[in-house]
Amino acid sequence: MSVYLFDMSGQPVAFRRTWTDTHIFDLDGHWVGWFPWDDNDAVDPNGAYLGTVVDDRLVRRNDWQARPCVMTPTSPGTVSPTGQPTTPHYFPNCFAYQDVRIHHHA
Repeated sequence: MSVYLFDMSGQPVAFRRTWTDTHIFDLDGHWVGWFPWDDNDAVDPNGAYLGTVVDDRLVRRNDWQARPCVMTPTSPGTVSPTGQPTTPHYFPNCFAYQDVRIHHHA
C-alpha cells in the first residue's frame, strides 16, 4: 500500500510507494521529487529543495540551508497510488515549517 504524505493541515498531497521508496509522487502518480541523501530532505527532479518528510508530513523547513544535489536520477515514470490515505498523525510543529507546493500535471 502507498505511504501518503500530508500537508500541515492534514490533507494528502503526495505519496511514496513504500516508506523506503526514494521517489515522491503527486496524488495523480506523477513523479515530483526524490531523496538524494540519506535523510528525509527531498528535491524536485531538477535538484531544487522540495521539502522534508517529518513523520507523515511533507513540509518545507523554515531553516533550510541550500545543499548541492549533483546526482540526476532516472524518472520512475507515472505510477498509481494504492490504498487510501490514513488519518494523519498529530503535528504540533507548525511554527518550524510551511506547506510544500506540489506542481500538479494537467
